[in-house]
Amino acid sequence: MKESLSACLFNGQILHPGQLTLPELARGFMYGDGVFETLRARNFVIFRWQDHWERLVKGLSLCQIHLEKECHQIKQEIVKLLTRYQLYDAYVRVNVWRKQPDIFDPGKEEGGHLLIFARPFCPYPAADYLQGISCLVSQRFQKNENSALACVKSLNMLENILARLEAKQSGYQDAFLCNTRSYLSEATTANIFFVKNGVICTPDLESGALPGITRKIILSLCSQKNLPVQEGKFFPEQLKTASEVFLTNTLMGVLPVREVAGIFSGKNFPFAHMLQDELNHLFLEETSGQYQKNT
Repeated sequence: MKESLSACLFNGQILHPGQLTLPELARGFMYGDGVFETLRARNFVIFRWQDHWERLVKGLSLCQIHLEKECHQIKQEIVKLLTRYQLYDAYVRVNVWRKQPDIFDPGKEEGGHLLIFARPFCPYPAADYLQGISCLVSQRFQKNENSALACVKSLNMLENILARLEAKQSGYQDAFLCNTRSYLSEATTANIFFVKNGVICTPDLESGALPGITRKIILSLCSQKNLPVQEGKFFPEQLKTASEVFLTNTLMGVLPVREVAGIFSGKNFPFAHMLQDELNHLFLEETSGQYQKNT
């Protein structure tokens, strides 16, 4: 996603991104005191908005930030933004952070700023879905599965960013993060799945994995197709005998992994490709416009 922001809505007002000023952004910028959600939208329909909204609300509650607007109001604002800029296939990000003060101690402030921005969706390279991406297990960074923030999409993603840099600087595309007990948790921006003896496995939420929306969809699809699933605690070494490894998030969908450094190597991704096809079918169906009229 290299495009600059093409559309921006701040506290209900459509702005050019250049109109945002530091006093408004200060606390989110200086302390990462807030949460966000990343969305896909097509034909001005937001994919799985209710799931994203519920996770956003849980994160805000934990952070003790109050958002005055209700679910349907924010949804209307997103659609307003997409319509204004005619973004038929879009990437959308909803950001909420504490309004004041610009010093560390938040005092009793619970009010939140709301920033929504959108731009044309730019998919991951097609070659990544055909060949898979390369990953390593981070040796420098861990997920704290004991932290209440493990389930929150915080504005502060420094640990994830540094783990991604660790991978890139070693010649890999992404990094897997383990938790404090050395169990697999997640990738830097995605949930981890692997297939072993025909069973689709994924780290459970107790391992520190983010409750991903696409993760939830994939588990539901597996249930519908009677595919065996195991949510549990897995060491990286257990990937050695896996037949497939893949990642999931809102933007990538289902992305195969061809290598986990020193542990896993694979060239065939039948489960990943099948689940990606099913997910894409679901996305197209639910964002057709007709689906929205019937829900």
